[in-house]
Amino acid sequence: MPVASSDLQSLRQSISKIGRDGSLRAMDPAAKTTATGHQSIDQALGGGLARDALHEVSPQSPSDLAAATGFALGLIGRFAQERDWVWIGEEMTRHEGGRVYGPGLKNFGLDPVRLLLVAPRGAEDGLKAAEDALRCAALGAVLFEPWGHPKQLDLVALRRLALAAEESRVPLIILRHGGQNLPGSLRTRWRVAAAPSEGRETMGHPRFTLTLLLNRQKGARSASGIWTVEWSHGERLFRPADSVDHFSASIDRSIASSGSFHTYEKSA
Repeated sequence: MPVASSDLQSLRQSISKIGRDGSLRAMDPAAKTTATGHQSIDQALGGGLARDALHEVSPQSPSDLAAATGFALGLIGRFAQERDWVWIGEEMTRHEGGRVYGPGLKNFGLDPVRLLLVAPRGAEDGLKAAEDALRCAALGAVLFEPWGHPKQLDLVALRRLALAAEESRVPLIILRHGGQNLPGSLRTRWRVAAAPSEGRETMGHPRFTLTLLLNRQKGARSASGIWTVEWSHGERLFRPADSVDHFSASIDRSIASSGSFHTYEKSA
């Protein structure tokens, strides 16, 4: 018997109110946020990204993986500040996306000394490592980079991660390489594409075209949006890429309604 969409939405709302002890409770209205530095984005988010939540970042196309990684690291830089943080990624993600480069991390305000790298054997170990890391309130943030769309990354697993982030107020950035959109428990979902830099003869600030596909932030001003932004190394924040801040309250339906995105293929 098919389930009505209204019933499914009601069930999701009920689940989101269940605490680890099984009692009903409302989301903490005092949950802290971290601003991106980009005024228009922060307004759309209701002040900034929630610290006690899960945020998904994925590339617009296979060639945009570096851009998606850069945006994720910028968010980690905003979240972590001077605290330790954890990067969890399977070996295949390292093979496709490259190894960590210390000087590059510094450009995003991240001290390599404060990074703890975790290389799990598979998705199950990766999820356990992510949950354990999220339970450490001393951390500034956790970056989880699963390969593809493992079956273990389901509603139950994501709910466990969300509860752990909520309790410790340590944010989790899930950097995707491919697969279907993750179900439930996410506060925001971002699609990232590389944008031309301002520098012609010299290297300028890295620029990104951001598509906000999902926005469940408390006090959110918009359900979705598109911006072209750049990362400022000196200020360690995101800012408009030019004098005109591009924003769209409603994005292309073909992108917003897409249930999946391109899966990376292993290079020869």
